[in-house]
Amino acid sequence: MCIFCTCCAFAQRVKTDSAYKLPEVKITSNRLANFSSGTKVQNVDSASIIQFKQGNLATLLENESPLFIKSYGLGSLAVTSFRGGSAQHTAILWNGFNINSPMYGQFDLSLIPSSFVKNVSIQFGGTSTLWGSGAIGGTIHLSNDMKFDKGISAEVGASFGSFSAYGQNIRVEIGKPKWVTSLKFFNLSAANNFPFYNTQVSDSPRQYQRNAELKEYGLLSENQFRLSKRQKINVCFWYQHNDRNIPPIMLQTVNKANQKDVSYRVTSEWQRVGEYATLLARVAYFDEHLLYSDIAYNYESPNRSQTVIAEAESKIRLHKNHLVNIGLNNTYAQAVADGYPNNPMQNRTALFASYRFTSGNEKFSSTVSARQEVVKNKFVPFTYSLGLDYSVLKWLSVKGNASRVYRIPTFNDLYWVPGRNIDLLPESGYCEEAGVLLKLASANSKIIFSSEATVFNRNMDNWILWLPGPGYWSPQNIMKVWSRGTETKSELSVQVSKLKFRLGVITNYVVSTNQKAKTENDASVDKQLIYVPMYSGSGKFSIEYNNLVVTYRQTYTGYRYTSTDNTEYLKPYSIGSVYASYKFSLKKYTATFFAQVNNLFNENYQVLLNRAMPLRNYQAGLSIQFNQPNKNKTK
Repeated sequence: MCIFCTCCAFAQRVKTDSAYKLPEVKITSNRLANFSSGTKVQNVDSASIIQFKQGNLATLLENESPLFIKSYGLGSLAVTSFRGGSAQHTAILWNGFNINSPMYGQFDLSLIPSSFVKNVSIQFGGTSTLWGSGAIGGTIHLSNDMKFDKGISAEVGASFGSFSAYGQNIRVEIGKPKWVTSLKFFNLSAANNFPFYNTQVSDSPRQYQRNAELKEYGLLSENQFRLSKRQKINVCFWYQHNDRNIPPIMLQTVNKANQKDVSYRVTSEWQRVGEYATLLARVAYFDEHLLYSDIAYNYESPNRSQTVIAEAESKIRLHKNHLVNIGLNNTYAQAVADGYPNNPMQNRTALFASYRFTSGNEKFSSTVSARQEVVKNKFVPFTYSLGLDYSVLKWLSVKGNASRVYRIPTFNDLYWVPGRNIDLLPESGYCEEAGVLLKLASANSKIIFSSEATVFNRNMDNWILWLPGPGYWSPQNIMKVWSRGTETKSELSVQVSKLKFRLGVITNYVVSTNQKAKTENDASVDKQLIYVPMYSGSGKFSIEYNNLVVTYRQTYTGYRYTSTDNTEYLKPYSIGSVYASYKFSLKKYTATFFAQVNNLFNENYQVLLNRAMPLRNYQAGLSIQFNQPNKNKTK
């Protein structure tokens, strides 16, 4: 609030030019850019991604977004919670394709290296009409930009840190007038034998984490070819291998479990841009292997899932102010696991359409979307959405969106033995949100302030929950969940000579309660869902001087209940970190050195019950970049 008041002092000196004028609608291959009116979208800036380049996507989102990341420990499983939803209510899209596992319905964010993505966009709220099943709480979009005729650029980086952590990454990109190719490689290893205080043992002794070693490496190849003035095609290949031990919880003395993940992902897209229409055809193949083993029990469980996605769509400009999108998606998935008596398969076909109207003065835009999906010859809930953006003033805009959403049951829900339930219904519900965005700038743009506030509401029926039975657990459509809350994001930038100051504050308030009794005398009714913090937030302050950048971050996570009746909980925690980098030139090369201190104040905390987290730890590294433009660069 104090930032808001300070900036109102120069509100009357807002620029009178068209700096914040809505851009003209352009036909692009990105459904997110064209048909997301009324939804909140946060684009993580490139400077923030660079600061977490030696980490993973979970760490980046934990520090740069209001999302609650449910982490099982350093190097372990990490999933999201959007607006009080479950991990299955978040869609993770790479190049426009949903990469969530058909077996579990979620994706481990700790397996995505930050060095593999250049663009990270977080779309909040229900967008099932655009992206299909699971896009209920929000959607995370991952992609990379490649530009033709830019010449040769390369980067080599290395880092080291506490607990014997070592990382290396390489990037090479070659851009010619007719084609561009990019190759990225990363390698990471860590012992993760960090100290912690075991609160489940009397006197909370200081202990060291055990069986937490990890080794990861991967390769990402992206290629784009210009077939003609109007046509282009791309082909991307992503291979990754992860080998990590699973550490014990605080109540365990020994754990010898291990998990190996091997994945192959291939995508391709053809695009033809016309004067009035754009045609798109894309296909993807995902092959995911997971091997869980525990030598203490001589146990081994291999799992494998394969997914083929084919999609075609056409974007048609009916008029300068009218844009229509019609598309067809087919997703085929199959899986093999010890828990499946037969190798299940699933074929899903969806027809989707959107219409966008933009007013002549470009102050108002509205989008109507609809989607109908068929799974095994059965219609899932018909979904639709209506969103609008309105620029009240050049520095003030409002938005709103209402939609119906759904999530189909996972393979584990339907087929896992014992416990499977082939009669499960899809989860379905309604989402609404409204927001206001303020942008102010001084006459010389030395001071820039922006602030966005959003209120949201979501009601879900047929929420799938695994419940204990006479001999085993089984999934049931048992819960009715009401989620509501507010989100704010404010940023202030001040330029003083060669100094630049940036201040950012994010707040999150979420109430997510069960509205239906699971059993007689159920004490969870009207209680907050477990592991959904009601209050959370973060602050960031950075100083830039020439090539030196120093950033301080502070995050806060409130109470998380660990019992459905809210009688047991984990205490709030607040984590501070500091990051510093310096860039310098060496002839044709540019080098950047960075150092980072995490958990600066040595906070002893738990994200999830009995899962140890590291105390103060360090990381440092060096990267070297090289750029050489084409000699005969095309204008």
